[in-house]
Amino acid sequence: MKHSSPWYRRRRSWIITGVITSALFVLLFVVPTPYYIMQPGSALEVRPMIQVEGSRNKEQGAFFMTTVSMREGNLLGSIISKWDSRYELLPRDQVLVEGEDPVEYERRQKEIMKQSQQNAVLAAFREAGYPVKEQLLGVRVLRVLEKMSAAQVLRQGDIIHRVNGDPVRSPEELIRQLAEKKVGETVRLEITRNGKKLIPKVKLRSLGRVGGKDRPGIGIEPVTERKIQTDPEVKIRAEEIGGPSAGLMFSLEIINQLENNDLTRGYRVAGTGTISPKGEVGQIGGIQHKIVAADEEGADIFFVPADIRPGDSNEKKAIRTAKEIGADMKVIPVKNLREALGFLKKQRLKSGSLKD
Repeated sequence: MKHSSPWYRRRRSWIITGVITSALFVLLFVVPTPYYIMQPGSALEVRPMIQVEGSRNKEQGAFFMTTVSMREGNLLGSIISKWDSRYELLPRDQVLVEGEDPVEYERRQKEIMKQSQQNAVLAAFREAGYPVKEQLLGVRVLRVLEKMSAAQVLRQGDIIHRVNGDPVRSPEELIRQLAEKKVGETVRLEITRNGKKLIPKVKLRSLGRVGGKDRPGIGIEPVTERKIQTDPEVKIRAEEIGGPSAGLMFSLEIINQLENNDLTRGYRVAGTGTISPKGEVGQIGGIQHKIVAADEEGADIFFVPADIRPGDSNEKKAIRTAKEIGADMKVIPVKNLREALGFLKKQRLKSGSLKD
């Protein structure tokens, strides 16, 4: 009789409800899916991140870099993405490279950001005509691919200086040199590891087929190891932000601090795009989400990489997204840093409409 009391029935109901709620929580939030979720991030003012020695140039407006939010997918995000375009599902193999885990992905994004900052400094100083020196020190091993020859002899952080006696100063040089050889051939590397010189030998293996031929490689993810000296000195602190897409906006902010003429003209200038040391602006991912982030921050102008090559889509997607969300900001496609500067220098202080 006591087990059928109202108190017991309520207690049993609470337990059942708790178990069901816990199970739903685990199912929706904890159980992983084979996707990453990308959605709008933030528009962040870049001036607090960049310090050019001796700069006293005051900005009436501001430059903003734009970000996306990227996280491992769960069932709830997958469900929401069916109705909310702000949630974009990306297969894991489109985000993580072969053999990479989420921790390695984050480390790779930080390294790419470091390379982007260096490119931004080079592009800005060269465009503005200020002294800058770039010393290429070799190719650093960011990651060693599993089941490849390099895994037996190379470690993360090693710096490759020569292949068969020929100098290599960038990943592009390394790839060109190895492309001239054949799968199965052994090459002699000259490297430094923790300051010590080593000369390991590595057998080339196939990295896949290109144009019907095997592409020879040693099985590493390479980045350029270099030293940059500028006058005046530049410091960039981007905290925990990763990826290459802030390059253009970093360059604009550096030039603005180098010169006495405020390039913002009082506008809130957002944008995105990779930058090369020569000032070329490249395509990025998640452009539609960055348009949303910039609009929410009240941007007046948004610089987007121009569509130049077959398959480029940043310009088209940015213009379409801005129209779909009813954004007031002007979307400006640019091929290089000089085009962005040219647009800004044509603008008068903010008081009316923008010029084309």
